[in-house]
Amino acid sequence: MLVAQQQTVFTHPSTKKMGSSALVVLHHTGLSTFMMQQIARTSQQPATVFINVKYSTQVLCPIRWFNQSNEIKRCGHGTLAAALFLQQYQGYCPHQFISLSGEIFKITYKLKQLRLSIEQIASKEVAPHKAVVKAIDSTILLSYASAEEGGYSTVVLDDSQPLCTRSILNKPLLSVATALIVLQQDSKTQQWYFRYFAPYYGINEDQATGSAVSIIAPIIKQLTTQTNGALIQASKNGARLNYHLTCQSVLLY
Repeated sequence: MLVAQQQTVFTHPSTKKMGSSALVVLHHTGLSTFMMQQIARTSQQPATVFINVKYSTQVLCPIRWFNQSNEIKRCGHGTLAAALFLQQYQGYCPHQFISLSGEIFKITYKLKQLRLSIEQIASKEVAPHKAVVKAIDSTILLSYASAEEGGYSTVVLDDSQPLCTRSILNKPLLSVATALIVLQQDSKTQQWYFRYFAPYYGINEDQATGSAVSIIAPIIKQLTTQTNGALIQASKNGARLNYHLTCQSVLLY
C-alpha cells in the first residue's frame, strides 16, 4: 500500500447528519483480491476502497470496494469518498471510475464541489417478498423490485411513525439475495426519508449509501414527478444526499 486514509461524505453539520466514511487505499500493482479482503476485514469502515496508483491520474480509473466480508458490486459513497481523497492527495481526480462489472461512475466539478453521476436503475411494482413482510412490522403501502436479478427491493411505508424509529429485523433478510430500501415521505413537509439494509451481503444497515439513490430517485419520480431534491437517510448516523435525476443517470452530491 502507498497510503490509506479515511474519507467522510454526505455530512450535514447544521442538522447533525454525520454521513458515512470509507477507508480509501491507494496501492501499487500486486495487491491481490485476497489481500484486499483481508485489509477490509480489519477495517472498521462501512467500505474499503482500492485504487491502483498506476491509474489514479488517468481519465478512466478502475475502482474496487469491499466490506468486512464481501466485495461490493457498486458503492456510491465509496466512489465519491475516493474522488475527494484523490483530489486532496494528488490534486487530480479521474473523470470516470469503472467497476469490475464495467459500470461507469462519472465525477464532475461544479460550484467548488465534486459530484457523482451514476446510472439509474428501473424498478417495477410487485407484491412484497415474504421475507420483507416479516422484517418490517408496519403496513407496506407499495413494493418495488429492480429489473436487475438479485438487486434491490424497495418498500414505501406510511408516515404514522418516524422511519428512524421503525423496527427492521435483519434475520428474515439473511435468506434473500437482495438489498432492501425502506422509503417514507412526510405528508406535511413532503420530505423523503430512507433506510438501507443488506444482511445477505454482510451489511445489517448501511449508515449512508449513495448507490441507493439510483433506485430511489426514479421511484420518487413515478410517484410525484419530482426529479431533484434532498434525501435524508434516517439511520443512526444520518446523512443528507442531494440529487438530480436526468434521462439516464442520477447526479449525487
